[in-house]
Amino acid sequence: MKVLHRPEVLAKSSKNFAEKDAIILRQAVEKVVRFCQSFGVSPEDMISLLDSGITIRDLLAFLESKASGLA
Repeated sequence: MKVLHRPEVLAKSSKNFAEKDAIILRQAVEKVVRFCQSFGVSPEDMISLLDSGITIRDLLAFLESKASGLA
């Protein structure tokens, strides 16, 4: 038997997922910011780097090379 949900139930469920996704994203961003700060990269510097086109992956690789003394 197929169960159909009322539109308001689906809308509430969708809102809950969006809120959970926002929380997870915020936590991830906070971790990346703290990690960058541990290498002397301020949030403003990080934003500038991201605005200039560097990806998060490249930013983290740069910080890893900085930590190992390669940068």
